[in-house]
Amino acid sequence: MNFSMSSLLITCIVSTLLIVLLNFLLTTKKNYRFVRSNVIIALSFIIIARLCLPIEYRFTKTIPIPFLMNPLMTFLTYPLILDIPIYVILISLWILGILFNLVRYIREFLYLNRMFKKLEEQSEICKIKNLLPDYNGNNYDVLITSYCDSPKVLGSKKVIILPNIHFEEDKLQIILMHEIKHIENHDYYIKQFINFLTITYWWFPPVYILRKNIDLFLEIRVDEKVVKKMSERERLNYAQLLIHVQKSLVNKTDQFSKEYYSFLIDDSSNVLEYRIRYILEESFMKKTNYLLLVVICSLVFFSNSIIFEASFPAPSAEAPYVTISEDTLDNAYIIQHKDGTYTLFIDGEQGSIEDPTVSPFSEIPIINE
Repeated sequence: MNFSMSSLLITCIVSTLLIVLLNFLLTTKKNYRFVRSNVIIALSFIIIARLCLPIEYRFTKTIPIPFLMNPLMTFLTYPLILDIPIYVILISLWILGILFNLVRYIREFLYLNRMFKKLEEQSEICKIKNLLPDYNGNNYDVLITSYCDSPKVLGSKKVIILPNIHFEEDKLQIILMHEIKHIENHDYYIKQFINFLTITYWWFPPVYILRKNIDLFLEIRVDEKVVKKMSERERLNYAQLLIHVQKSLVNKTDQFSKEYYSFLIDDSSNVLEYRIRYILEESFMKKTNYLLLVVICSLVFFSNSIIFEASFPAPSAEAPYVTISEDTLDNAYIIQHKDGTYTLFIDGEQGSIEDPTVSPFSEIPIINE
C-alpha cells in the first residue's frame, strides 16, 4: 500500500462521481421506487472507505496520463516560497485546516454540553414509560422543554427532547418511536464519524454533499423501521405528522446543531416530500434488484483498481550527464523511474544523473514515476 498525490487525486475523482450518484439516488423524484436501504448502505460504505483509504494497493493498475499528470506534478513540485515545493505548502495548509476545524468542533461540542445541562435544569424530566405505559423497550429519559421547536434526540446521552406542546397519544407514540430508532441505530455515532471525515476533507466540496445525504438516509432508514408494521392508515398518519411538524418550524430557528442531534424532520420541503413518497408508496417493502446491488458492490474493486500517474521519458543511453550551477536549482526537478534510473529536468532540458543524493542534486525535489 502506498499513499501519493496520484492516489489522492484518483480518490477525489472517484469519490466525486460516487457522491453525485448517491445524491441522484436519494434526492431525485421517483428514485424511491427502486432505491432500498441496502443499496444506499453499500454505496455509502464504498464512498467512506475510499475517502478513508486514499492509497494504492498491489492490485492497482497504473495508467500513465502524461498530458494531465505531468503538468500537475511539475506544478506541485515547483518551489514557490523559500524553495518550498507547492505540494508541501498545500499539505501544510491541509493540516492547519484540520486542526482549526477540530478545535472549532470541540468548542461547539463543549458549548452544547453546557447548554444541555442548563436545559436539564429548566425542563420536565420523565421516562418513556411515563408517556407510553405499554412500551416494553429501553426506558430512555425524555426532556420536555419550551426551548426547542422540534422533537430530537441527543445520541451521546441517549436522551429524547420534546417541545413543550400537547401531542395526541398516537402522534406522541410515533414521535417517540422515531427517536428511539435513532438511538438504537447508533445514528449519533455515524454522524460523528461523518463529521470527522468532513473535518479531514474540509477542502473537498463533495464531502459536504455526502454529509447531507447521509443525514437524509438516516432519517429514511428510521422511517422505514417505524412504519414497517403499520397499516396504510397508520402510515398516512405518520406522513401527516411530518407535515404538521414541518409547518410548525416555518420561520423558527433551533439552537441545537444537526451535527450532534438527530431530528424528526429536516427543514427542507424537498427532503420531506421524498420521505413521504417513500413511506406512502411502500417502497421499503420491495426487494432490491440484485443486479443493481452487485454492480454497486463491484465499485469497491474498480474504485481501487486504477490510478493515474505521470509518465516522463526515461533517459536514453546517449543522454548526457548533467551538471548544474546553484542558480538553476529553483527550476529543476528529478524523476525517479521504476527501473531505478533518474532523469533531471531543468528549464525544459533533461539529462540522466546517477545519484540524486549528492550535491547539488540533493536540494532538488524528486518525483516517483
